[in-house]
Amino acid sequence: MLSPESNKTVCFKIEEDSFGNGSWMTYKYIDVQPGKTFNLEFPKAFQSRWIRFVATADCKATAWLVYQ
Repeated sequence: MLSPESNKTVCFKIEEDSFGNGSWMTYKYIDVQPGKTFNLEFPKAFQSRWIRFVATADCKATAWLVYQ
């Protein structure tokens, strides 16, 4: 779940590092509108050692990941 505190739409770049060696690759861009949250379910075959979320505008945001 992505949830920004902003009065304008915030674009998040989701990046992943499959090998944990600093080789970050862009997975997807997500726009989240003010007052909204975005839920993303990764495909079952998705594997990565690290995931990070980069906001393209200044904001306070929460990224909540559930690993099952």
